[in-house]
Amino acid sequence: MKETKAPTNLLCEYAENPLGIDVTAPRFSWLLNHTERGQLQSAYQVLVATSRDNLDTNKADKWDSAKLASGESINIAYEGTDLESGKTYYWKVRIWDKNGRVSQDSEIATFEMGLLKLEDWQGDWIGLPAARAGEALLFRKEFILDREVSRARAYISGLGYYELRINGTKVGDHVLDPGWTEYTKRTLYAAYDVTEYLTQGENVVGVMAGSGWYGSPQIILQLNIIFADGTTSSVFSGTHYGPHAWRVAGSPITKNSIYDGETYDARLEKEGWDSPHYPDYLRSTHDWVMARRLESPGGVMKSQMMEPIKVVQTIKPLSITNPKPAVYIYDMGQNMSGWGRLTVKGKRGTRVAMRFAEVLSDDGILDQGSVRAARATDTYILKGEGEETYEPRFTYHGFRYVEVTGFPGTAKLENLKGRVVRSAVEPIGKFTSSDELLNKIHQSIVWTEGNNLHSVPTDCPQRDERLGWLNDVTISFEEALHNFNMVRFYTKWMQDIRDTQDKVTGSITDTAPYRRGDRPADPVCQAYLLIPWGLYQHYADKRILEEYYEGLKQWVDFLGTRTDDYIMTYCKWGDWHPPTKECWPPDNPEVPPDSPGAVTVFGGFPANTPGILTSTAYYYYAVSILSAIANVLGKSKDADEYSHLADSIKKAFNRRFFDKVLAQYATGSQGSNAFPLFLNLVPENKKKAVLENLVKDIIKTHNAHITTGFHCTKYLIETLVDNGLEDIAYAVLSQTTYPSLGYMVKKGSTTIWECWEYTSGLVMNSYNHPALGSVDTFFYKALGGIRIDSEAPGWRRIVIKPYIAGNLTYAHASLKTIRGIVSSRWEKQGNSLTLNVVIPVNSEARVSVPKIGLGEVTVTESGKTIWQDSAFMSGVAGITSGKESSTHITFAVGSGSYSFELGESGFNSK
Repeated sequence: MKETKAPTNLLCEYAENPLGIDVTAPRFSWLLNHTERGQLQSAYQVLVATSRDNLDTNKADKWDSAKLASGESINIAYEGTDLESGKTYYWKVRIWDKNGRVSQDSEIATFEMGLLKLEDWQGDWIGLPAARAGEALLFRKEFILDREVSRARAYISGLGYYELRINGTKVGDHVLDPGWTEYTKRTLYAAYDVTEYLTQGENVVGVMAGSGWYGSPQIILQLNIIFADGTTSSVFSGTHYGPHAWRVAGSPITKNSIYDGETYDARLEKEGWDSPHYPDYLRSTHDWVMARRLESPGGVMKSQMMEPIKVVQTIKPLSITNPKPAVYIYDMGQNMSGWGRLTVKGKRGTRVAMRFAEVLSDDGILDQGSVRAARATDTYILKGEGEETYEPRFTYHGFRYVEVTGFPGTAKLENLKGRVVRSAVEPIGKFTSSDELLNKIHQSIVWTEGNNLHSVPTDCPQRDERLGWLNDVTISFEEALHNFNMVRFYTKWMQDIRDTQDKVTGSITDTAPYRRGDRPADPVCQAYLLIPWGLYQHYADKRILEEYYEGLKQWVDFLGTRTDDYIMTYCKWGDWHPPTKECWPPDNPEVPPDSPGAVTVFGGFPANTPGILTSTAYYYYAVSILSAIANVLGKSKDADEYSHLADSIKKAFNRRFFDKVLAQYATGSQGSNAFPLFLNLVPENKKKAVLENLVKDIIKTHNAHITTGFHCTKYLIETLVDNGLEDIAYAVLSQTTYPSLGYMVKKGSTTIWECWEYTSGLVMNSYNHPALGSVDTFFYKALGGIRIDSEAPGWRRIVIKPYIAGNLTYAHASLKTIRGIVSSRWEKQGNSLTLNVVIPVNSEARVSVPKIGLGEVTVTESGKTIWQDSAFMSGVAGITSGKESSTHITFAVGSGSYSFELGESGFNSK
């Protein structure tokens, strides 16, 4: 009998053994494992207890779900008795397979609640009312523990950023904490297990706090302690008096700014300041003053349940040059976000400066044009005590090159390393192929996306911006969902967007948290709807639809107030930044794309794809998605109303923009035709003609190049794939001449640019911008052929239908989904094709094997014939049916690993 294995990878609110959650009905998920193909879960039982001992004996004193007949293994909501602040709970699960066989119990997992109510916080916000601008502060608190500690938790937030230390040791590995929010609405705190940091006797908690996005440093902290004898105690921030009061002092960080960088004077270090061994005479000097109570930032305290920002990688530079006396340029070989770690030895007071940039000028000197007004400079002043190592705490940069000046002696390669810093979301996607250009484009996109994950999805990591533009994320979010586990990250950012929403009008802003852009947001800012819909598709997360439904509805209804006969009446960005000759002014003379003059003072406003067309199309898109969400939530009346509204918008759109004679929309630009095709706005009897015009413009007019900007580039590629024109999409993405992503790669870029043009100097460009990387989904969905069946979200049912492109001989795409690994790998040799597929347990799939232009074909699976003489041959485990079209043989398969081999009828399988 086949074994039903225990569930693994137990998650609570998408995290493994989370600490400090504040969801009062947390959700559980698990992975299934089975030794046979085609297996599904038929039932489950979850047990939750207050202790491991209770759970070991199956005493579920918090919740016993009992055996529930269900195939769901994702987001099972807790339904037990109320959960308490700060408590740890233990849970496990067992499942029954489709044959009714029960598994062993899973390993025991935990989840721990945070501080659920305002009154759970005993401390106050503290700091200095008149701290020097840009200076980081040190906070210190002494306390004595006279009993053995059994358990201790620290709950802390420090604005703008903080670093927590106990008894001389940094707690955890977070950096640039907490995540950025609109602090007047919401401030995030982190929870740490600090049991091992404490000792019986004297203890010191220390916090260093910098400016971040907030400004003047201030902190709030609570340390909850349970002793071995069961008694409890708390240490918390406040204006206490006496020898154990909270005290504050200046720090070696004399200046810190997200944009400008950090200055660290090692001569000002207070050795031992965060430990009990700090001398009495030093801690009583005028350097340390009593902390003062400060006003709260105003927002509610919320647990930081997304992944924190961390140092995720260390990079050794490829080379070092010396273009001028005492000027050293390090090339990291990769455009990245983070900072440099400097190792230096020299005299006391020596100043070593590191300046950061993405590109060099022709003479090999640092070109900081793309950072604009940001100084992007870190300065270290030596204390002169042997070898010293420095890396900043409260800033970050986007860069490939580092200029080092003031270095004592001759700088060497080993004196500097690059520290890659981003939100520590897990990479989940992989793609590779026989085409190295495609591989480099994909890797450039992955790096670009990762570089821009800094608690909000930023537009760029280098210049005086670094904001969460909804415009950009509207088209990059799907790429991100394929490359990283974004569910916790995007859940947090959805709250940021909601924090900007006007409670009366329903309007939102162009950026979240709101720092720049317009209110109301441009209608292209539909990330507010598309992200929760995407999370529902990828993670079967229905709760996020429920939680944000009213806000989404308000935003869509607001858009309706800005229409005339269903046509949107305003636009700001539109299909932002197509190639320069497609931007205003439309008569801009062509200039070489390498010339700085290629980017005009008019920025990236599209000239040939009308903004009102883009706005109205997005209005239709938003209304259609809202109708779909309402349908999922059982709001049938809303679903019908918005469906009818979408029909009205569609009719108005065609009346206003469609030219029946020319079979084109508006000017007939690629964007003008592609977006309506993507949204199915084109009348059925006109689709063929509009598509032909689009293809003609791409192939004949522009020699397989595109003329679109941020938004319509994604929709053009999607349209081609959806209409069976993958060969044209592949041709576009394989270009190496301007404008194309391949052009960026050929110019030596390791990330994706904001503009199609290569520019230098003080012009609008970023060389680390995710928007145009939205096309990365082509590699997964077309070349790998991996898609979600939208009727069975959460990867419950999967479509595998790879496209065999051009001269490619193989391609491999895989995704670590919420249900497990989905993989598709094909290899073509002459008139045969091998397709290896992995489908996770508790999922099903339709696998389409391409016929690669052959007529009569035979298909085997692991050497056994399953298709011959145009008929399905049953008898292979996990494969239940097969059918033929002109281009594919499609099989219905269950979970498991499969190896399909296709060849002409009569071929001999290997």
